[in-house]
Amino acid sequence: MNFDSILQIIQRIEVQIAFAVLIVFVILFLVIKRINIHQLKQKMQAIEKRYNNVKSIPLPFKLNKAVALARVNPEILANVNDFKNSFEDIQENFKSITHVLAETEDAIVIGKAKHAKLNLIDLAQMLNQIEKQVDQLNSKLDSILEEENQQRGQITELKEIFRHTKADLVARSVQLAHSYPTLETRLNDIEKAFTSFEEWMYASEFAKAKEKMEEIQINLDELRNWLEVLPDLITLANGIIPKQMDEIADYTKRLMGQQVYTKHLEVEKNLELISETTQQDRISLSRCLVKEVEEHLRENQKRLSQLLTSLQKEELAHDECAKTLEQVGSGINEIRELHHNLTEHLKKDAGRFGWEDLTELLNDKAKALKLLETNHKQYLKVVEDNSLPSTTLLMNLKESMQLIHNTRNDLNHSSERLSSARNDEERAKKQLLKLHLIMNEIQVKIRKFRLPVISETYEGDLRKSYQYVNSIAKLLDEPTIDIQLLNATVNDAIDHIYKLYNNVNNLVGTVEMIENAIVYGNKYRSLDSDLDTQLTRAELLYRNGDYTQGIKVAIAAIEAVQPKHFEGLIKENAKSAH
Repeated sequence: MNFDSILQIIQRIEVQIAFAVLIVFVILFLVIKRINIHQLKQKMQAIEKRYNNVKSIPLPFKLNKAVALARVNPEILANVNDFKNSFEDIQENFKSITHVLAETEDAIVIGKAKHAKLNLIDLAQMLNQIEKQVDQLNSKLDSILEEENQQRGQITELKEIFRHTKADLVARSVQLAHSYPTLETRLNDIEKAFTSFEEWMYASEFAKAKEKMEEIQINLDELRNWLEVLPDLITLANGIIPKQMDEIADYTKRLMGQQVYTKHLEVEKNLELISETTQQDRISLSRCLVKEVEEHLRENQKRLSQLLTSLQKEELAHDECAKTLEQVGSGINEIRELHHNLTEHLKKDAGRFGWEDLTELLNDKAKALKLLETNHKQYLKVVEDNSLPSTTLLMNLKESMQLIHNTRNDLNHSSERLSSARNDEERAKKQLLKLHLIMNEIQVKIRKFRLPVISETYEGDLRKSYQYVNSIAKLLDEPTIDIQLLNATVNDAIDHIYKLYNNVNNLVGTVEMIENAIVYGNKYRSLDSDLDTQLTRAELLYRNGDYTQGIKVAIAAIEAVQPKHFEGLIKENAKSAH
């Protein structure tokens, strides 16, 4: 292969490459153009969507409403005329946008991308302007038509309530009985009122429409209230109250068969009156006169409840009367016996203790006993004749029981006073004997231990002790004993003499200790001159009657020679004291 052949081959290859590049460029151009067209279509769709959204706002409908409203409300006429001009401008703008949209769509279809882009930019600006115009006009129209919108919203709620109320009424037609025709009439009236409301709204007579809506609200509220209250009232009038009346009538018959007094309650008369008023209430219920009927029925129900309670009280009182009457009889017998016993005791002991006031008390209690006996006979007669309500009789019986209680307490208290006085006298006699024995024992101990010195205190206490004993004996010898003075004297004597007894025992013990200490210490006197001196001092104190100081000196001296030996002395002295 020569050079020319090679050159020709190269030239052919270059041509082929150039052709291939050209094809690639053509394909890229077509792809890019297709992409641009697709993007333009998407923008076009977005523009159309905005256009349709703004055009869908019901400006014509609202403007027509405003025009109709202006006919009955001259104050807004000037504004509505301005709204008309704005609306016409908007409509012209809509036409322009529609023309440009069609032109842009054609440009996209034939591939005039540049022209289409420019149109889309214009369309966006035009839409911005018209959206602003539409929003402003729509806001102004809504402001004018706000009252209508509010009323529409309110009437929609009322219609929903009415629908539920109507369904409820139909469902409870049987339960509502004779009241149903009146309720149905009210329901029809409300339906007519809804129609009238729509007519006034259509005529843009919003004030009259509002009045009609308020009328619907009042009637609907009343109807709903009837539906809420009537079933219970009908049940009361037709069921509960008649049943209660029958039960009370039967109950009364049973009580009369048991001899329970019920005439004062006038059961038959009350039942007849309630029956008549209840019958009138049934007629009123058929007319839905709820308020006055409810008051009557509740009052009748209350009267029946009170009547039943009164009957039950009489029955309970009747049963209790039998028991209480028996208790009164037993109480009277007890009072009679207590009064008799106290009278007999008083004959013996009243003069002895100076309680002549008990005679007056016995006279008062005799009168009380007589009253109780008289009343008891009357109560028995009432029960036999069934001539008094059991509640009244029971109240009287309880008064008698209270009188019995008070009388019994007074008699028992007086009897206890008398018995206590006799016991106090016996106690004083026994204590007098015991105090004599104690005084003798004190004297024996003083003589037995030959105490060298008895202090003036002990001598005074001894004299006072004998004075107490003599006072007790003198009080017991009196024809009339002062029990309070006797008890006080006995108690004072016991306190004083027993204290003296303890003091003498302690004194005797101390004397024994000092004597034992001196005797014990004598064993060591010759061995210790200090001990001898101290024991001599202790002997001197002993002879002078200073026994407490003497024992201290003696024990201290012994402790110095024989520590701890004083404990043995104390024990030994304790044994000797017994």
